[in-house]
Amino acid sequence: METDSFELSVGDLGVKTTHGRGHPVEEIAEMATNKLISVSDTAPGPIKAQAHAFKNKCRMIITYYMKEAINNHMCTISNPLASQGHKALANIIRRL
Repeated sequence: METDSFELSVGDLGVKTTHGRGHPVEEIAEMATNKLISVSDTAPGPIKAQAHAFKNKCRMIITYYMKEAINNHMCTISNPLASQGHKALANIIRRL
């Protein structure tokens, strides 16, 4: 039996930790943006400025949609609880 060899690379990995809390949406959006977009230090000034502006806009968009996803997830959890008679618990979850 013959097998082909292959190589696997995961790229650069980083670890961000917190103490006594989870990562807020803004930190996760920043991590995602940094993973998706890098700006060369050697790029010409106008191109570098445009790349940083694009990166900032992407971070804002990622932040917005992550918050929307969290709100929708809370709704997905709360609605069945409310319909099953657990209105107080559903309201607590909605306010989180």
